[in-house]
Amino acid sequence: MITLYYVKLKDMDPEELLVKFREVAEGKLVMSPNIINCLGRALRKQPSVPELTNREQEILIHIHDGESNKLIARKLGITEATVKVHVKHLLKKLNLKSRVEAAVWVANNKANKVIKHYHPSS
Repeated sequence: MITLYYVKLKDMDPEELLVKFREVAEGKLVMSPNIINCLGRALRKQPSVPELTNREQEILIHIHDGESNKLIARKLGITEATVKVHVKHLLKKLNLKSRVEAAVWVANNKANKVIKHYHPSS
C-alpha cells in the first residue's frame, strides 16, 4: 500500500514528483526539506524534564536505594509525613505512579545527569 500524505504540487517540478513517487513505491520515506529541518530541530532539543527541588532529588535517590519513608526521614532529620509529601510531589512532577517507577526512572536518568544532587552513600 502506498500512502502519500501531502504533496505541494505548485512547489515541485514534474520530474521531481515522479522521483518522489518512485521512492514511495520502493518503500522509502519521503519528506520535504521543511519537514526534515523541523524534525531535526525537534530531535536536537533535550527532552523536557520537570525541575525537582534539591530535597526531592535527594529523596528520589534514597527511594532508588530502596529505603523506606521512615528511614529516609530519620537520615534527613525530617518527619515521615514530610517525606510522603515530597514523594507525592516528585511522583506527580515526573508523571509516575509508584516508588518502583521512581527508582527505575532514577536508574534510567542518572547517566543523563538529570539528578544533580549528590549520592548520599558516596
